Amino acid sequence: MVIAAFSGAELIQVAQELPAAPRLLVELGQLIRQPQVDAAEITALLRQDPTLVARLIRMANSPVYGRAEPAGSIEEALACIGFREVHRLVGVVAAAHLADEPLKLYGIDGGRLRENSLFVAVLMEELAESAGEEPRSCYTVGLLRSIGKMALDRLADADAATRFANSGETDLDVWERNTWGVTNCEVAEHILLHWRLPHETVIAIRDHYHPVHLHNPIIHLLNLAAGAADHRCNGLPGEERFWQFMPENFAKAGLSERSFQQAAERAQRTFQCLHSIVG
Repeated sequence: MVIAAFSGAELIQVAQELPAAPRLLVELGQLIRQPQVDAAEITALLRQDPTLVARLIRMANSPVYGRAEPAGSIEEALACIGFREVHRLVGVVAAAHLADEPLKLYGIDGGRLRENSLFVAVLMEELAESAGEEPRSCYTVGLLRSIGKMALDRLADADAATRFANSGETDLDVWERNTWGVTNCEVAEHILLHWRLPHETVIAIRDHYHPVHLHNPIIHLLNLAAGAADHRCNGLPGEERFWQFMPENFAKAGLSERSFQQAAERAQRTFQCLHSIVG
């Protein structure tokens, strides 16, 4: 149970009421990691959400992928673009679905939330292999790192709670703990563990605001990636003071500052390409 104004059961319930794409992204990433997985298993999973399937087919037919003939089914789309790219596109859809509504208490509109989630995800994927981490897990963590904010904003009484912008606090997690007794990072941990994302991956979200004295590389990767999003005008209110670009953080992430900057430039290009696919 999460010790807070909301019970663990309430948090899981609101997570279940979110669009299906985020949960399917987690399950898809786990499925793709299995060495003997085949296309039939992937398509069976995706077909749980017909709306997602329709969007994936449309995106697979984007000029970016250069198909001579348009895909007419999810099987054809998967054959065209491959497992890894389908995983990316499910993340694009998940980000769009989660950002359908603004987070009123946080003062975050849907467009900013979607862009932040997607850029952090793409950069995490870029950074993963050089840091010895699994790319799809890193992508998923980057994309879903704000899912705790979404759960808290949906559960809270917007009329009774003080909005972050009016609270007088400068740090988001202080306002959250004063308001609900729990932070969005802790809520995200609770939800994603329930969805069976690996614990060693989920703790990156739990701890990425305050990585000092921690040595797990993925925690520092997420701090650096979210900081890069902030620097590129896709930051989220109240998080500005959490990002650390010091030699110690790069070293613990298994990166040089130069390799990080190069990865950020590649991520920017991928981010723009995904934007063009979505339209």
